[in-house]
Amino acid sequence: VRSWIGSETLLPISFRHLILPIKSLPSTTLLDLQPLPISALRRPEFENIFSNLFSTFNSIQTQTFNHLYNTDESIFIGAPSGSGKTVCAELAILRFFSKDFKCRCLYVTPNDHLADIIFQQWSPRFTNLFRINVVRLSGDSSIDLKLIRDSDLIISTPCQWDMLSRRWRQRKHVQNISLFIIDHLNMIDNDIGPIIEIIASRFRFMANQLSKEIRIVALSSSVSNAKDLAQWLGISSRGTFAFSNSVRPIPLELKFETFNYNHVPSRLLAMTKPLYHCISSQPKGISILIFVASKTQAKLAAVDILSFLASENTPQRFLVGSEKDVIATFAGLTDLTLKQTLEHGVGYIHEGMSETERTIVESLFHIGKIQLLVASHSFCFYIKSYANLVILLDTVYFDGLSHKYIDIPTTHILHMIGRANLPYIQNVSKSIVFCQNSKKKFLQKFLSEPLVVESRLMSSLIDHLNAEIVTKTIENKQDAVDYITWTFLYRRLTLNPNFYGLQ
Repeated sequence: VRSWIGSETLLPISFRHLILPIKSLPSTTLLDLQPLPISALRRPEFENIFSNLFSTFNSIQTQTFNHLYNTDESIFIGAPSGSGKTVCAELAILRFFSKDFKCRCLYVTPNDHLADIIFQQWSPRFTNLFRINVVRLSGDSSIDLKLIRDSDLIISTPCQWDMLSRRWRQRKHVQNISLFIIDHLNMIDNDIGPIIEIIASRFRFMANQLSKEIRIVALSSSVSNAKDLAQWLGISSRGTFAFSNSVRPIPLELKFETFNYNHVPSRLLAMTKPLYHCISSQPKGISILIFVASKTQAKLAAVDILSFLASENTPQRFLVGSEKDVIATFAGLTDLTLKQTLEHGVGYIHEGMSETERTIVESLFHIGKIQLLVASHSFCFYIKSYANLVILLDTVYFDGLSHKYIDIPTTHILHMIGRANLPYIQNVSKSIVFCQNSKKKFLQKFLSEPLVVESRLMSSLIDHLNAEIVTKTIENKQDAVDYITWTFLYRRLTLNPNFYGLQ
């Protein structure tokens, strides 16, 4: 038997060109302030907006209130999901329309369903308060141009606004925007990220070209390089509020249940009984939201839970009130299995259901008629209801394009966990993550620490430059270089060159 005894090799490594990562600045400290009452708005009609929801602002809203409501400076707020950042946006809107009706406000959120939810909330609220026209863009340029002509508050997705704002030089209504609110800015690190980056960069470029002040309100989950995002948007350090993941209005208790199975179907099967034991051990009256990998798994999980309930002779444990109240809502339902589970207080929603069915099921959960809802992971941004307990059943899903199991994005997992938040009702919210044993440490780190977000613009930079060339925003090489300097990509290239493949 041959052996290499005493064999040594020395390999010199030069650190001359080593670029060390810049240390992230510490998170903004949450001050121990007295909760601010809604009377601080100093106008009864403004107080009526929030009086049915709460009587005092939470700790994050209290700390950012003065900057949002009493100044016109741009602001960045990075805080966990469920921290009340939508209320922060509303404070900025109240200030804007209380003093200026000549300009417009734009609110951008990553997807259509989130935009629909915001439109349903804000349209009656601000229309009655200020007599303004709140519009939701459709995606059809010819229709949207007519909508924004008579609009005051515009609600849009990044793709819709990108199409309209490319010809901003010829469109005075686009130039007339003075308040730009961008929600879920942390999604700049996802597939939709390049478009989010382009529209934000275009706003700053447009403001510079027109010598105009545009107030930017950037809302994000907790990120470690919040300073980079804020400086890219022209926000001062005084207006940067980057709170850590642990800063929540309702403290979160996060637990992990691990399974040592590499085969995904076998792992999901092994999770079934522990899942039931987990939810059955909770006190009665607790609302439970379960996220699963697919629409098939959503239906199976609901049926399995119903089977376990029947075996213990407690089939209606999660039903509040009588069956008649739930059955009265069955007119719009066609799924027989869904009707059966709802009769016992268990519902499920997934992308294969009609809009009517999803609305009925979520409404029953929202008003408390049913206390357990199973949803596919793709609906994490669509569900507007909160719960006392959120359970994530595995952290991978099958991707049909690549024909393999891939990890659910960390930003999505953070948003799912953020659904475990019932403000002013309980003292502690709870979330449990069922996952593979080997992924526990990774998830513990990235769910408890702020994430570093990077630009994804490099992959589609050519397409966006071509679009600007067509609209004659870029007419030569120097124009292209100047335009790129307004992007988040330009700022991150020198800070993290290895990520972008620079030599």
